[in-house]
Amino acid sequence: MKELGPVIPIVTPCTPDGNLDLVGFRSVCNEMLEVGCKGIFVAGSTGRGPWFGLKERTMLCRAAADQIKGSVPLFAGCTSSGLPGMLENVRAMADSGAQIAVATAPTYFHYNQNEIETIYAKFADASPLPVIVYDIPEFTNVKLLNGMVLRLARHGNIIGFKDSSADLERFKELVKALESMPEFYLMQGKENLIAESLRIGASGFIVSLMHINPNAFIGVYRAVREGNFQLADSIQLEINKVIQLVKQSIDQRPESSTLFHILNYALQKRGICENVLFSHDEKAPDWVIENAQKAIEYCQFAAALTQN
Repeated sequence: MKELGPVIPIVTPCTPDGNLDLVGFRSVCNEMLEVGCKGIFVAGSTGRGPWFGLKERTMLCRAAADQIKGSVPLFAGCTSSGLPGMLENVRAMADSGAQIAVATAPTYFHYNQNEIETIYAKFADASPLPVIVYDIPEFTNVKLLNGMVLRLARHGNIIGFKDSSADLERFKELVKALESMPEFYLMQGKENLIAESLRIGASGFIVSLMHINPNAFIGVYRAVREGNFQLADSIQLEINKVIQLVKQSIDQRPESSTLFHILNYALQKRGICENVLFSHDEKAPDWVIENAQKAIEYCQFAAALTQN
């Protein structure tokens, strides 16, 4: 597979009523570029892409393109409930400076694997941007089968796959099957699988919890690439504590805003941006914020390991 590295699925700073905070957005982009991210992904799940209209998403894309200035690839979320919407999204994002389109299976309706494969192929045929297929079963309610992924990988305009299925054995099978495709990106989407995935040949990773402290996650990447697997595993253990805290929080409070409260707290503590919450996001219980603080401390310890 082709090397890429850490890609940040960027949050969308905004006012509580949903107006974009482009100053805050640029600040988040700048931090991620400075610490060593190798790509910026706008309008994904972490950026609440499906919430915003196309006008807002293209504004974000233009702001990111201006901030990046070609230094790293710009990925744009193009997910929609149908092929026409996906194509409208990708054309607008291409016009706004995106270089790579990222799309899940269409949402809302239920499709079988053959139908999803046909939709992806038609999308890739018409897309002005190269495409990364994004599998996130917890949102789409369907897991893409490896056979489909491998067939789509042979499409001339499909250049990668992001796996957020949390299935390491499946990921290992894909690594082995894609060994003969040196230009294909295979990206891990789950924080607890970063070190092992990189060790076995992943191109990189795209994970939302980097916003808590990106240095911890960059540290895992660099440790693996330098062959320091003991350090990578030590950092990964601390990251796993963060994941467990976040999982416990979401299990107890399953609203999507739980994650955004945690990320918002961390970004505010570092002075990166003022807000990523909406007015309808109910106030988080005190224990969520306490968990966010613990997550910050775990990440700080993990980042400090890279300095030893």
